[in-house]
Amino acid sequence: MDDARIFPWLPVGQADLAALVDAPISKFEPLEGGFTNTLHKVALITGVVVVVKHYAGGKKAYRDEVATLRRLGGSLPVPEIVRTDDAKRAVVYKWIDGTTLDECRTKEPPAAFASLADPLGRLFAWVASTEPLDPKDRWDVTPLLANARALLAGSRARERMGTPLTNALIAAYDKHGDRLGWGHQCLCHHDIGGRNVLVQRANGDRWRIQGVIDWESAGTGSPLVDLGSLFRYAPRYDEKFRVEFEQGYREAGGVLPESWYLTARLIDSFRLIDTLDGLREMPGVYHDCRMLLNKLVGELK
Repeated sequence: MDDARIFPWLPVGQADLAALVDAPISKFEPLEGGFTNTLHKVALITGVVVVVKHYAGGKKAYRDEVATLRRLGGSLPVPEIVRTDDAKRAVVYKWIDGTTLDECRTKEPPAAFASLADPLGRLFAWVASTEPLDPKDRWDVTPLLANARALLAGSRARERMGTPLTNALIAAYDKHGDRLGWGHQCLCHHDIGGRNVLVQRANGDRWRIQGVIDWESAGTGSPLVDLGSLFRYAPRYDEKFRVEFEQGYREAGGVLPESWYLTARLIDSFRLIDTLDGLREMPGVYHDCRMLLNKLVGELK
């Protein structure tokens, strides 16, 4: 999506970075691609490379990601924390070699992207088997569905969507709403997709998953929440990819309901509707949201 930067870049210089990494720096560069935080790739004179991440979204985002990375380290491929600074809301973690899943899809031969279907399925099954960070935090689809219906009844989202798409979504919720609450309570990334899954060539056209970054939105959900986020851009994943993803997911011990692919994307539609209700005018973002929702309701007919 274009136009999607939420917070401006924070002014961070070499002296700030050196203080955070607590070591002399040979070079550094800003990292683009995120929507909220300010990130720098920092090379130390020792040859070690780290990432310094400043959280523009506030204390909660910083606190939640640090807690999640510490919880998942050693069991899932997440960044390894080197240092944290509570006052500056900044974390230093080891650099993960690789490229994003999106870059693999667009810049490498089709076989490279296709080879990641099975390992992605296994990764998502492992995440879904992880207990929530806070046992008291419960995910409930009922208020989310009610909020979506309220926005469809009258809001900026409805105006930007138009009547035909709005009515089609209402009909989809009426018909399929009873299956949106499927699944157990589990850890969810809540923003996982092609930008924050890092991959690397293994050999030939075979690629492997190197890491998953950007855990500041992590919380409780059902297994379908992260699946909807991954498959939001449905045209990027052909049927063969989805079949091999599902096979890897099930072989890793994951359980999926019938019609999981469409149900997960219908859950993800809540987020697209929320985005369409935004105060800012973001034509590129809203165009993508409408395109994705139109494709979804077309497949649900």
